[in-house]
Amino acid sequence: MSKRKIIREYVSDYIKWYPERWRWSLENSDEQCQRYRETRARRSDDIYRDNDLKPDFYSIERDAEQFGLRYVKWTDFFGLNWIGEKGVHAYAGAPNYEGNLYYYCPEEDDSYDGDGYCISWDYDAYKNQPPEDTYTKIVERGVSCWVDTAHVSTIKYHYFVDNHLFKDTYIVLKYRDGEELRIYSDYENLIRGLRRHGKDKLIRSLFKTMNEHFIKLRDSEREEVREFYPGETAEEMFAEEDE
Repeated sequence: MSKRKIIREYVSDYIKWYPERWRWSLENSDEQCQRYRETRARRSDDIYRDNDLKPDFYSIERDAEQFGLRYVKWTDFFGLNWIGEKGVHAYAGAPNYEGNLYYYCPEEDDSYDGDGYCISWDYDAYKNQPPEDTYTKIVERGVSCWVDTAHVSTIKYHYFVDNHLFKDTYIVLKYRDGEELRIYSDYENLIRGLRRHGKDKLIRSLFKTMNEHFIKLRDSEREEVREFYPGETAEEMFAEEDE
């Protein structure tokens, strides 16, 4: 019997491709934006939701489908030009009321909806979260992720100097079996989990590269970039709470 492959990450949600959904946006121009403000903006008394009165695109979408169209430009009776495109990336949402988690499984036949993700029946986002002796919970773009920090073998921090402090940065976690994970945010909880699993040597390597980033921000020739310098080292920024 073959040994089960370790799942490196569980997630509460993921971005899914919906080929049959339509996405609508106003044509991008100052004239169109001004006309929108004068006609459709803030026309509803319902303060608990988006109170702009937008068109009902349902009949336009059905008509476009009759002709196999995936792109439509439509003008409403205010003279506003709307661009419709068929095919949307959107979050899939929880698979059930219990909040069971997903994991990436492109090689498995029972992937959920054919998007390369499977439902975990062992873990959920509430009572049965992945165990802390292996996983660390972080939050990226509002999605809860449980990342394997116990078996990380190498770690690398990637950065771009000309952006905000951590904008467009990411951390790559590598494992001995060749798998990799990219982490784009919530570095604080990630580092806390690495500490809990005894990855001090990897953290020192991570901090070394972070400090190189900070120094380049501090020494930049551009004033707007120097403003992003945090004024402290990575060790100080991510100091242990009991220090």
